[in-house]
Amino acid sequence: MIRFRDSKLTDAPPPSGVVRRRKARRIAVDGAPIREIKPVVVPAQFFVWGPPIAGFISIFPGAFTFGISQMVGDPFERLGRGPDPTYGLVVFGLSFVVCVGLLWVKCFKEPGRTTYSIFPNRVEYDEGLWNRHRRTVVFDQVIDVELTEGVLQQTRQAGTVTLVTQQLVSGQGGELSNRRIALQNVPQPREVYELVRSLALTK
Repeated sequence: MIRFRDSKLTDAPPPSGVVRRRKARRIAVDGAPIREIKPVVVPAQFFVWGPPIAGFISIFPGAFTFGISQMVGDPFERLGRGPDPTYGLVVFGLSFVVCVGLLWVKCFKEPGRTTYSIFPNRVEYDEGLWNRHRRTVVFDQVIDVELTEGVLQQTRQAGTVTLVTQQLVSGQGGELSNRRIALQNVPQPREVYELVRSLALTK
């Protein structure tokens, strides 16, 4: 009889308050990310790519200003003195400085405001320095996971994990379209790659 009572007590449902606490605890555990990743700063990317990109972009406003300056004033006087690149060079220099500054901010400041959160069924990430964007990638749409460790990234033991998703494009006859989402400059890239791959491709 005592055993019977013990089994009855064991099989009896717990109070409603205990059930609610257990459900809340389970939801909290399920809603917590498996891993949160902050990308690292790779200074080599700025010093190698920053000046060439800024110079290429600055060519356009500099050339435009040079062309406009050659059309202002007396044409015979301009013909006598020849082309004057002063204004074009000034605009080119100013544009170059501004572009280098923006690229510096993007390279050194933006990673600190980016977070990749890996959940059992999705990846969520916040990005953007001034305009913040929150995006979600569901693993059910992922068809491939790629890992890239560039030469410059290897200076900081970082890499890029790319998720290739396949989605139905509306208004195109039900055609499938591939999209690539890159988790850039993540530390310990091989571990992150194996984690995402095991979650996304194991179905």
